[in-house]
Formats: sequence, C-alpha cells, structure tokens
Amino acid sequence: MKLFISISGTKFRDPSICDIAYKDIMKIKSVHFIGAKDWLRLPSEELATAFDSPLIIRHPQGHTVPRLDEAAIEQLRGWVAEILQCHNKDLIEKLKNGEEAKMDAKKVREKTNENEKLKNGEAAKMDAEKVQEKNDENEKLKNGEAAKMDAKKVQEKPDEIEKQAEAE
Repeated sequence: MKLFISISGTKFRDPSICDIAYKDIMKIKSVHFIGAKDWLRLPSEELATAFDSPLIIRHPQGHTVPRLDEAAIEQLRGWVAEILQCHNKDLIEKLKNGEEAKMDAKKVREKTNENEKLKNGEAAKMDAEKVQEKNDENEKLKNGEAAKMDAKKVQEKPDEIEKQAEAE
C-alpha cells in the first residue's frame, strides 16, 4: 500500500483481523477526514492512531464526504505535494541504480514538471490545454484532412465509387 485516505473510517472489529492488521504502526502516508458531528468520530480518530504521522483534517459536518475550507485544502495540497516529492526522489534513485533503464531523462523531466504543476494547482489548466490541443487536431482534420481522405478512397476503390455514382 502506498497511501491511505479515510473518510469516516474505522478499524476492523474482528479481533483476529485486528491482531494482524494493527500489530505494527503503518508507515505509509495517510489522511483522515473526521467530522465533528459524525457518529463514527471516535472510531475514526482511533483508526488514525494506527498510522505513523497521519494527517487529520477535521470538518464541522457529520458522516459525509466533506466540503473543505481553504485551510483544509491547503493541508491536503501540502500532503499531496509531499507524496509527489517522495515519488520523484524514489524515481530518480531507481534511475541512478539502473532499475528503470528504459526510462529516459526526458520522461523524468516531464513527470517532474507535471508534479510541479500539480503542486501549484495547475492540474485544471493542464487538462484544459490538452482538450484545446485535441480540439485543434480535430479542426485540422475537418478542414483539410477530410478532402485528402476522400481523394485517397477514390484512388483505392475507383470501381466501387463509379458503381455508386451510376446507381444514383
């Protein structure tokens, strides 16, 4: 497991599972959303204690997926940035050790740049740019490539096209 996200989560109740699942503190990144009015607030807090350095984001609501305020969003953004930074370090280390020999330096830079943009809240902008690129490609196809495609079909199947024309 790489990371853990809990919204109103609780520990398992079966003692035989608990003996195994919570034997040691889990040393993975975790974030726990806990509502002040949630009937599972105390069990959610207990679950968070099973993790090493959990991020706990409290909200005033009950047993629900919360709407986050600016402070909680910033906490979550920092948590994600930390994960991405650790991932980049791991990736670079693997490259140094030759474990990812097929990956070239350009891909590493691209991933690093994407992660930087995500950290800076530019994910939506990136998505919009990709959509615009696709729209531009489609527009080019509509405007010029369609005629080339029709001409190619005429060259490939002249007999069929002549028959269609005669039938019409």
